[in-house]
Amino acid sequence: MSTIHIVGGGIAGLTLAATLRRPDWDIVLHEQGRRPEEREVGTAFGLWPAAMAALDRIGLGRSIREQGVHASKATIRSADGRLLTRLPEQDVVMIGRTDLHRMLRGALPASVRWRDARVPDGRALAGDVIVGADGVHSVVRRDHWGDGSAARPRRTTVLRGVIDGDHSGGEVTEYWGNGRLFGISPVAAHRTNWFTAFPEQRFDGVEDGLRHLRRAVRDFPAPVRETVAAAEAEQTLVNGISVSRNLLSSVRGRAVLIGDAAHAMTPSLGRGACESMLDAVALGALLNRHRPAEALRRYRRRRLVAPQLIRAASSMVMNVSLASGRRARVRDGLLRAIGRS
Repeated sequence: MSTIHIVGGGIAGLTLAATLRRPDWDIVLHEQGRRPEEREVGTAFGLWPAAMAALDRIGLGRSIREQGVHASKATIRSADGRLLTRLPEQDVVMIGRTDLHRMLRGALPASVRWRDARVPDGRALAGDVIVGADGVHSVVRRDHWGDGSAARPRRTTVLRGVIDGDHSGGEVTEYWGNGRLFGISPVAAHRTNWFTAFPEQRFDGVEDGLRHLRRAVRDFPAPVRETVAAAEAEQTLVNGISVSRNLLSSVRGRAVLIGDAAHAMTPSLGRGACESMLDAVALGALLNRHRPAEALRRYRRRRLVAPQLIRAASSMVMNVSLASGRRARVRDGLLRAIGRS
């Protein structure tokens, strides 16, 4: 019997476990239970058409479309609210993190064994395949690719959260200011997802971060000010950003990396969860059809280039969105010119 260890019970790990259909295999999903101080906040994932097509392949697309909110329109505006550009329309499904997690966990086959424990050493797991689905600070990546492969900090601070009430109008809107961006999107009926990013700054807790944000957005348009005024610490997260270093291969021996463990990226393009799902469904489909070694060989070729390109593009977009001074003025002028063409 082949044994597959999936380290990490987030979006990537759950999607892979839901994809695997080999009752003759032993599938173990390792995820240590959350500590009491770790809060679940239902911030939104935007699932692009390619990710939804992957979910259709494993029978989850329809239920997620019904649960989520469709947001096909997106705009970028200046900090004073002027339109900079409209993005091409896409049928993006916005769904809360906690809702998506619950639906994926509910789709796990009965054959998947859930092990509520931390994996201290990814090399100690005895199995045919060791899947690192354990996020940006992946233990599997560290143990199989070495300490030099660790993610690097982006020196950017992000606040994000959800509030009651619809401030989005059913659209995704980003306001690009002088060294700061602020975004609003729908997440569910009568709820709004919001996010902001700016050069790294430390706070004495979430309340301190919100006080800083309320001062910083005084000159932003009313939807931004009203959203921040309604934000509560219990439904807000503050964190930094770390991004993956490039790898020549996401497979090494019997170890394979998926999702943020392979290509953690900035949130600028909203593609992190999508690429995690595409990784997971691609790997699961190959493991369903082939012996482990052959499946990993095929996966290495299939999912190396595209997510790394998206990771690089995401970093570039964040650099542009957080431009300040003259660079911000040039950026705004170029975007308006592009929008008129």
